[in-house]
Amino acid sequence: TAAVWTGDNTASWEHLAAATPMLLALNAAGIAFAGADVGGFFNDPEPELLTRWLQAAVYQPFLRIHGHLDTKRKEPFLFDAPYRDAMHAALRERYRLLPYVYAALADADAHNTAAPLMRAMWWDVAPRDASLFGVDDQYMFGDALLVKP
Repeated sequence: TAAVWTGDNTASWEHLAAATPMLLALNAAGIAFAGADVGGFFNDPEPELLTRWLQAAVYQPFLRIHGHLDTKRKEPFLFDAPYRDAMHAALRERYRLLPYVYAALADADAHNTAAPLMRAMWWDVAPRDASLFGVDDQYMFGDALLVKP
């Protein structure tokens, strides 16, 4: 399975907000292993923005902290508490979820279902409820976790 990212984004709250709807669209189109450049590819995120982005990305199929060579490094250990501690906690949660993520991706691949890991609310919660078609700020992560970043 190949990974896809949403493109070279910018370190901004607007690009963080745009990531979830873009990833839901990619997943609905059958591209399940997708993610955004956490913290933005261009510019330097404030510690709060990077922390919140990483916390949201824990529940996205493809997670990478990535940036342009002209941006500051974004490794969590480079930040002061409480941001460092919050980022470490988020990464520990991601590692705890890896078996779940791997199993969901492998199951979709093995059964050729193309079932997305990030599922818009209308996907399997209520596919006949038209009011859910516009909900892009919460989703199912696999079939067991409801996420509202």
